[in-house]
Amino acid sequence: MHTIGIDLGTTASAIAFVHNGVSKIIAVDGVKSTVPSVVNYGENFPIVGREAIYRVDSSNTVFSVKRFMGTDSKFFARTPEEISADILFFLKRSAEQVLRMPIDAAVITVPAHFSNLQRIATKKAASLAGIKVLRLINEPTAAAIAFGLDKKQDGVFGVYDFGGGTFDFSILRLSKGVFQVLATGGDTYLGGDDVDSAILEYNLHQNNLDISQLNEKEKLLGILLSKSMKEQLINLEKTHRQFIYRGNNCRFQLSREILEDIVTRFSCRTLQIADQVFMDSKININDVAGIVAVGGMTKIPLIKKAIADHFGLKIFDELNPEEVVALGAAIHADSISSRNINSLLIDVVPLTLGIETIGGTVDRIIYRNSPIPIMQKREYTTYQDNQTGIKFNVVQGERSMAKDCFSIASFELGDIPPMPAGKARISVEFSVDVNGILHISAFEKSLEVSKSVVVEANNELSNDEMMQILQIAETNKYKDAEESAHVTVRIETERMISFWESVVQDLSLEEQVVALEAIRELKAALKNDDYEKLLRYRKKIENIFDQHLDEIIGKRLTGMSVACVPDSWNY
Repeated sequence: MHTIGIDLGTTASAIAFVHNGVSKIIAVDGVKSTVPSVVNYGENFPIVGREAIYRVDSSNTVFSVKRFMGTDSKFFARTPEEISADILFFLKRSAEQVLRMPIDAAVITVPAHFSNLQRIATKKAASLAGIKVLRLINEPTAAAIAFGLDKKQDGVFGVYDFGGGTFDFSILRLSKGVFQVLATGGDTYLGGDDVDSAILEYNLHQNNLDISQLNEKEKLLGILLSKSMKEQLINLEKTHRQFIYRGNNCRFQLSREILEDIVTRFSCRTLQIADQVFMDSKININDVAGIVAVGGMTKIPLIKKAIADHFGLKIFDELNPEEVVALGAAIHADSISSRNINSLLIDVVPLTLGIETIGGTVDRIIYRNSPIPIMQKREYTTYQDNQTGIKFNVVQGERSMAKDCFSIASFELGDIPPMPAGKARISVEFSVDVNGILHISAFEKSLEVSKSVVVEANNELSNDEMMQILQIAETNKYKDAEESAHVTVRIETERMISFWESVVQDLSLEEQVVALEAIRELKAALKNDDYEKLLRYRKKIENIFDQHLDEIIGKRLTGMSVACVPDSWNY
């Protein structure tokens, strides 16, 4: 029985194992070390890898599904988790054939900036493929393990991971076998795929064509052709290929000079992200021992030169950048399975986690770049008398308003004992495990009413529906802002009505009659959503009670009781 390491990549995946103390890539197709992360559903069963590319057809082929992990997107009625599961199952089955023994567990890598939902989606995909996840580890950490930095020297290292679909930059401190991620950043939509698309658009322009003129199949074939030309220029100065458009031959050509112009646009963005990560870590670049180069894009000479020029540091690139992540994952899997853990991995939370509070603001509970595992607590209370439940909206992101962050979970703590507003003590605990997955528990202290959840991805909406929601929101943003203001006034008014009803007996009989009539009209305005009447009657009531506010407060402070409104008023 083998445990393995898997790099589930955006454009290519790899699988590795440890034999006689040495981590090795399993060449599952007997040709190359990596397998294209492409799935074709044209047959009765999914076809994965190079054969899927050979059968490419826009009506049944999926590329770069990793970019959609943790979302509600669907491709040919399949979720990203299900498609990723087909890739993982292919890797597992092929590796079992090579090793001639079953595989049941693995360490799987994810981008360092993957969100909670994306990590859960990755675990779900592994489960669907029949693989037990020993641990999810960040790709930069796996790369550092593969280079054996923990065995070579202590110090601080940067990991520059420019892959086919995503970019990550992380800073790690290595000390006596402990890997601690100090800061990390990245972009899920920045990678070699974007370079391929730019190459395609360049060549279409050279042929007086526009990408909008291509059908889906032509786009896919054009992207594959562009990717092939990009890879040829690692060793050549120029290349050219034929592209078939509507039955006509178009000449695609690419020189290293043009490629470098295109690549520079994207590499500049990666270096901006790296600079931000350095700022977050508060590490001086002069204190860094070197940069580990990871990902297929780092094979391009210009990228390596850009890294060296920008940082002025030693570049670790001895291992194949497309294999290094899987190799590191296999080493860690072997350590776990053999119970011989020679290094401790301390990763970080990629995005801030918090709870939406009254008014839509975010109470930040676990901040980004906090080391994991981590646990933090907050205490909340009720805002209405006799409130027996609290709904929590859990968000992830760096914005101060919940609506600008990602809502990743919602749950309700019920059966809270009835008590005056502010008396209940609701303890909420956030804990992020070693896989970077969030667990939440909440309980009311007096009777220990509790609720526990593991944040799961929500797959109720399709990607098209999500896009439609975003478009509607943009079209109606000014109307929505006005409606939000109205909602705030309604909530305040409902609370004020409760207060006014509780102290109306402190008014004179004549004022009580006027006030209760105004309250009845105010309730009608609320029910009918008549904003103008709401404001008018609210102002009228405020004018009545404001005259006696000091007296009412004085009575409450001296312990004088305030009578309830008699049923005879019947308003």
